[in-house]
This record gives sequence, C-alpha cells and structure tokens, in this order.
Amino acid sequence: MGCVPRRRPTVQPDSGEVLLVGCEGSGKTLLARHLQRMCDKDVEAGLDVRTKPSVGTELSHLAHKRRAFTLREVGGIMLPLWPRYFDACNALVFVADTSDAAASGGAVIEWYNLLADARLQSKPALLLFNQRDRAQALPDMTLQMLFRLSELESIGRERAVTVLPVSALTGEGLSAVLDWIVKHAVVR
Repeated sequence: MGCVPRRRPTVQPDSGEVLLVGCEGSGKTLLARHLQRMCDKDVEAGLDVRTKPSVGTELSHLAHKRRAFTLREVGGIMLPLWPRYFDACNALVFVADTSDAAASGGAVIEWYNLLADARLQSKPALLLFNQRDRAQALPDMTLQMLFRLSELESIGRERAVTVLPVSALTGEGLSAVLDWIVKHAVVR
C-alpha cells in the first residue's frame, strides 16, 4: 500500500476586509501580530511585543476556519483619515486600552463617533476591551458605565455590536475575535 497524500483543507478566496482602528497606544499592532500568528498556526514562535506607533496602514491577509479575509490596521495617529476606509470594510473592530482611565475616556468618544457614522451603521462592529491582563485594568463595572454598555445593547438590536475583553499581549480572548470576524464580517 502506498501513501496517499493528505488533502489540505481549501481556503476560500479573500472574502472581505475588516477595519481595525483604535486610539494611539491601544494595542492594535500587537493584536494584529497575535492574530496573524494564530492564523499561521505559529504559536510556538515567540511574539515580538515591541511595537512603534503605527503611521499609515498595515494589511494582514488572514484565514480562520477556512475563510480568508484582510485585516486593515489604521494607526491611531491617522484618526482623521479613518473615514477613507469605511466604505471598503465589511466590519469594524475598535480596540480600547482599558488599563488607563484617560485612554478609556478618549476611546469612548471615538467609539461612539464611529457608531454614529452613516457609512458604518449597517456594518457589524466589535469593541475590544484590551489590556485586561494588566493589574491596573479598570474594573468591569467602570467600563460598563464609561462605555454605556446598556445603550450598546439597544444599538445591537439594529446591527451586530459585540464587546469582548482581550489581551493582545497574552492572546486571551483572541480566538473569539477570529470567530466573530468569520461569523459577522466574512462574505460567504
């Protein structure tokens, strides 16, 4: 009996763009690196946690559960240019630094500005509470009040709005992010 080559699972062609944004220092670059590493099944390799503020955009071509998509990270310093990417995206992922009250306060403003933008109103949105692994992370109750999560529930009836706690550093919660993207943002 000869060896039969194993068939590799086929991956669908790239079927959508996910826009990854957040204020400066929120952890977008590290999150994108970690997602890339997870999709590449490269969990044994060490994750370089050193980052520099993103100026411009970074594209990552990812595949999860045999669904391919493009993750477009746009730097926080590029906030005035974020709207250029609204029409092309299938979904929005917003990263908020929840380890600092001032950073979280700024994130609340930008998050609600994004939700109010007409070009994004029909698109699913994911709010990531990042840096939950830090000792100084704001308590859950504080985040609920600050981000007005009860109001998000009513918005969620009109469109897919989800909130997930994550750590871009440890990878905690990131598999749920990939699952959310495949479920809500990838065109089938």
